[in-house]
Amino acid sequence: MALPSISTPKVKIVNKDLEAWIRLPALEEGEHYTIEYLHDVLRVNQITYGIDEAQLQKILDEEIYEQDVLVARGIPAVEGQDGFYEYKVNMNLEKKPKILPDGSVDYWSMYSVQSVQKDQVIAIYHPAVKGTDGIGVSGKPIAARVAREQGTLRGTGFGRSEDYLTYFSLMDGKIDIENDKIRIQPIYEVSGDANLTTGSIDFTGDIVIHGSVESGVTIKATGSITIDGNVEACNLEAGKDIILRSGMVGGNKAHVRTKGNLYAKFIEYTVIQVEGDMEADVLLNCTVACRGSILIQGSTAKIIGGDVSAVKGIRATTIGNEAEMRTAVSVGVGTDCIARLNLLKKKLEITKMEIDKIEQGLAKFEEMEKERGVSYREDPRRVALLRTRIQNMATLAGDEGEVKRLEHMISDGANATVCVTRDVFPGVSIAIRDQILNVKNNAKCVEFYHLNGKICTRTAED
Repeated sequence: MALPSISTPKVKIVNKDLEAWIRLPALEEGEHYTIEYLHDVLRVNQITYGIDEAQLQKILDEEIYEQDVLVARGIPAVEGQDGFYEYKVNMNLEKKPKILPDGSVDYWSMYSVQSVQKDQVIAIYHPAVKGTDGIGVSGKPIAARVAREQGTLRGTGFGRSEDYLTYFSLMDGKIDIENDKIRIQPIYEVSGDANLTTGSIDFTGDIVIHGSVESGVTIKATGSITIDGNVEACNLEAGKDIILRSGMVGGNKAHVRTKGNLYAKFIEYTVIQVEGDMEADVLLNCTVACRGSILIQGSTAKIIGGDVSAVKGIRATTIGNEAEMRTAVSVGVGTDCIARLNLLKKKLEITKMEIDKIEQGLAKFEEMEKERGVSYREDPRRVALLRTRIQNMATLAGDEGEVKRLEHMISDGANATVCVTRDVFPGVSIAIRDQILNVKNNAKCVEFYHLNGKICTRTAED
């Protein structure tokens, strides 16, 4: 039966070739579509796979016109699964202390060390699972995404099974996993106190002391230091973080130095140098130089007395006290740092000029060797030039490193502020860059910042 020219079905292929829909125009009374006609329509539209014959017959039987009907389905591709590592150790250690509901700070919630035992499984590799291609209603294949394998874990202190699927520790120690690189290193653990009887500790790795550290002891670690008990007038030096769960009373004889971060319940009468950030509940009469930020948090947190500086800024609940104890805080970098940077840059120029002259002198010796056919390798003048070049190159490298450090410090401290969320008392001095503001009256919830050569204030955000 020939159909009127106006009776042109509409066909849609959607969902990335996985579905085909047809819409049949209504016919005049007495006219009908045939199954052959529907097949012809599908074929013209290049629909050859997944045709639902029952649905086509239903359209004819029920005369389903002027609405879209799903008449063909493809098979979607089954995506492959990338290979992945299943770590058998907890690497989501708490790196920050928790704020408890009552506003206090829980430093016991922090962990700097994830320990492992010899032969302990630390990771299992699950190989990639190949996907399965699908097929569209047009009969064309739908490629599954290629599953990717992960590279083998790199690092030290661990072994692998022959099939490279199981990784296990080769020693008792602590583990770090970062960027698919595993490091297992020894850990020095003291079950009790560290005192003059046990002696000082100097260890390549991490140190964990479950007791206290008494006066006169020196604790040095290339890694982190964690101390559960009280710390007295001792010296602490770490290449990574230091965690003092119960605090430190330094008695004006203690020094703390760390290239990482410092966390403490409280610290009193101690000289502190921190390359990273510092967090504490109480700082009392301490001298602090912090390369990062200082956060004195908690409902009763305070800075009282001493000289406390942080390049990136200070945020504290309270600074000073009602007795108006002298308390000096400073953020950013001052003009002395900028002046030192400028001097170093000039020194670099001079050193580079000297190296250029040395290179010219050495080049002349090479020319003389070619012209005269005589070796000047052992000539005292040439040897002296070489020694001077080595010295200048070492000086240049050191000064360039210092220039970069100072430039980073200046950049980090450009927008540094002192933020006090509760009280700041008279007796407190605020230094930002090269400006100093002496607090004359008690103020609440205030932030000090630098603008146009002055220290200004605004309401602090909680």
